[in-house]
Amino acid sequence: MSINISAESWQVLVAFGLYLAGCVALGYMSHHYLQKRKFMASYFLGDRGLGAWVLALTVAATAISGGTFMGFPSLIYSNGWIMGLWICSYMVVPLTTMVLLGKRLNQAARLSGAVTLPDVMRDRFASPALGIVSSLLILVCLIFNLVAQFKAGGLVLKEAMRLPPAAATFVKADVDKKGGNLVLAFEVDGTTDTQKVPLPSEKATFLKDRTQVREEQRQVRVVFDVEGETVEKVVPFPPAKLRVPWLRKPVETAYLIGLAIFTLTVVAYTTYGGYWAVTLTDLLAGLVMLAGVIVMAVLAVRAVEPVNGYTGLAAATEHLRQITPPEGEKGDLVYGPGPKHFLPLGLAFSFFLMWSIMGAGQPSGLVRLMSFKDARSLRRALMLIAGYYIVIYVSLLIIFVCARAMLPTQYLREIGSEGEPDSIMPVMARRLAHPLVAGLLLAAPYAAIMSTVAAFLLMISSSLVRDLYQRVINPTASQKTLRRASYAVTGLVGLVVMLGAINPPAFLQYIIVFTASGQGCAFLAPVGLALYWRRTTRQGALAGMLGGFVVVVGLYALGWINNHSEAAVREYREQAAHARQAEQPEPEMPSASTWLQENLRWIPGWGQKPDTAFEPLHLGGLDPLVWGLAASLLLTIGISLATRPDPALLAKYFP
Repeated sequence: MSINISAESWQVLVAFGLYLAGCVALGYMSHHYLQKRKFMASYFLGDRGLGAWVLALTVAATAISGGTFMGFPSLIYSNGWIMGLWICSYMVVPLTTMVLLGKRLNQAARLSGAVTLPDVMRDRFASPALGIVSSLLILVCLIFNLVAQFKAGGLVLKEAMRLPPAAATFVKADVDKKGGNLVLAFEVDGTTDTQKVPLPSEKATFLKDRTQVREEQRQVRVVFDVEGETVEKVVPFPPAKLRVPWLRKPVETAYLIGLAIFTLTVVAYTTYGGYWAVTLTDLLAGLVMLAGVIVMAVLAVRAVEPVNGYTGLAAATEHLRQITPPEGEKGDLVYGPGPKHFLPLGLAFSFFLMWSIMGAGQPSGLVRLMSFKDARSLRRALMLIAGYYIVIYVSLLIIFVCARAMLPTQYLREIGSEGEPDSIMPVMARRLAHPLVAGLLLAAPYAAIMSTVAAFLLMISSSLVRDLYQRVINPTASQKTLRRASYAVTGLVGLVVMLGAINPPAFLQYIIVFTASGQGCAFLAPVGLALYWRRTTRQGALAGMLGGFVVVVGLYALGWINNHSEAAVREYREQAAHARQAEQPEPEMPSASTWLQENLRWIPGWGQKPDTAFEPLHLGGLDPLVWGLAASLLLTIGISLATRPDPALLAKYFP
């Protein structure tokens, strides 16, 4: 297999490699530091010795993930300035996590010598069941998140390499009306490969006779008529692919190489160096992200073409004011509620609560609060991280507002002609700067992804080794045994997740939102009440933890059932209408789906047409997060009031 990488891409990769070399060096240094300390406390918690700057940057780097640098930019590009209101509550996350829970959680962990969040809950109530349930919930939720982050890491490296499309022969193009796509067929090495591209709109007519094949550029130009207006799309030939033995479909070569490099790097330094490696690379990642977005923001503002006497950011806003987004009106990219009524005021308030509440309940953030040195470090870190978030998110908002001004339609799902919205971040990095500088800019999203993955890997390893193996299976395990088990588990989990990321499931981003909501509802109320309310009991904490998670899972499950039954009934009605027009026998009615739609309409929100097949049931118009938190809080308080706390534990934690 030969890999053809251009000279420009080699320059990007060289600069990119400098960051990876720095991560490996920090992992090596951390490993040697570990040899001189007590293993478990150092490997999973860094000896509780983090100062303000390191604490601030490791919390920020863990929270800022691939979604921040891949998904969020695509939303800015698609919806414009309204995204400032959508993300603004993220500046409150340090207040809800670090101020409300930080000091008390750190004190509770020091009292018992806890190393993980399940450790804290187990020791606070002397309940092995709470520790095991906490560990299992963390394992289930983080695995899904890790698959998504690994995928994002592979995509960033894929863009850094930018391999040319495969040598192929164009065969034909057909419209798939059911899927809303134009499907282009190509012959590659004796087999048929396809490229799907979304139709510009439901009313688009494909002008087949105007299709042009550009062999040298390895592109196909397709043309549509949308209510009298001509819309073009340029579709590249299929990417080069490799066959993976256990998969039916081949995998894109560039993505597979990128995924392998990402896995090798992040799993190696996390496994070898433990918490200190993760923390020090978080420090490096935080600085790289900060420098990257500031440089990109300056370059993006300078690159916007002047218009009507405006320059810079004002010119970008003026460009957006003149754009009419799909199914929207001119000016929607500048004024609220945004295109397609994206963010009405009521939903904006919901997002303000959602970000801050979900952030406070994430175990990956809570475990960082168990590792700071003293209260002074916490107070200083609070100010630093709030300022850091402001700079990062304001810079991203500026960059991708400018991106929409510079590339008005190229990265939209409806009428785009070059790529998907999620690719706008790496595209802008390469567009704005020299390849060497672009490589360093691409290191910013890569750093965000790596820092989140490293934190999640360490949490899963700690749940398996500390919470299940040492605390349940083998309490007398030696430090040598624990060290070997930690190395083996961290590396094995990374390998398993990489295999899952080779062919990740559909609706992955929605699964991430689901798991984040589940964790927030499972942990926020029980942990908060356990730290501050003397009357909390182990029965109440366990009921709240399971109840919050089960309510979120239940509403998502009801949503999936509703979505699939609604789609089945809708498809039946369309087929029946066509059969009547053609004077043919009508198809058989889907009895189960029809029964569900007719008999469950008493549930508020049932029967509404979903935007995606993975959308949950919005009971009473509210997000599952609201119902999950309410259930968790009420169960924790109610069951605690009906049972009695242990007086000895009260004397220890509430002297």
